[in-house]
Amino acid sequence: MGYTMHTVSTAICPAFTQQIPDIVATLGPTVADVPTSGRRWVFYGSLPLGAGRAESDLDAMLLHDSRPGTAPHRRDATWDGRPVTVYVLSHDDLEADARDHRFGGYFALKLFSPHTTDRPVDDGAPATAAARFLGPLGAREAEASGHRGPWTADQVLAHAYLAFLDLYPDFSSYVARLVRDTALLDQVWTHQREAHLRALAATGAVRATPGGWRYAEGTADVAVDLRDRCTARFWAFGAVCHGSDAGFPDLYFSKADARASCAERDAALGLLHAVAAGGSPC
Repeated sequence: MGYTMHTVSTAICPAFTQQIPDIVATLGPTVADVPTSGRRWVFYGSLPLGAGRAESDLDAMLLHDSRPGTAPHRRDATWDGRPVTVYVLSHDDLEADARDHRFGGYFALKLFSPHTTDRPVDDGAPATAAARFLGPLGAREAEASGHRGPWTADQVLAHAYLAFLDLYPDFSSYVARLVRDTALLDQVWTHQREAHLRALAATGAVRATPGGWRYAEGTADVAVDLRDRCTARFWAFGAVCHGSDAGFPDLYFSKADARASCAERDAALGLLHAVAAGGSPC
């Protein structure tokens, strides 16, 4: 049944996981001044999925215990001839983004997609950040549908995607890329259905019932202007992380346009609405 938790094979490529010690060692000098206490490396994007191309860069996040004067920021590095983007932030910063939307989801939403860490035993912790951010917004999407539930796991995941897209419509280009590759879509969706639902349950946003998943009472209560606040913070911080370039949004948009056509993005959005209505993602 859709609400049952299953043990699923991870979407993360084993060959990538085996390279994590080498990646961490290579990136060490780039973050030598970052506090060593509480360090956790998180890797996301196409390379951990085994879907990278020759020109693909590596996306990484280094979490650490907070220290005065260490503000979230971006650093550039190289590994195995590939460009590496490293976002450096404290665990407190990530929690503030997840719970209080401090950076508009700039960090928490990166952890919605499949990712892996240098601590495979407890990889679920970063996913909880995305769940804290998207849980209330997903519940609001469910309420807006006019139905009260219960919901299948696929529907709850679709609610999260639709909430993400309500904030940042250009994320549809990422979904469209998945839809073009049905095997990759199935791999990613299956992984997220397990990881995101488990994280939502851990935050108390949803609970399993005999008929399916239900959102906790009051979860959908969010500020009326939350969308505007989040997008303002996201674009402001994104510009800061890209050399205080006012053209950062255009760079973001151009990348989205290059990934998928308008028609493909519309089709991806239609698929998510169909899943939210009770359909199948694949």
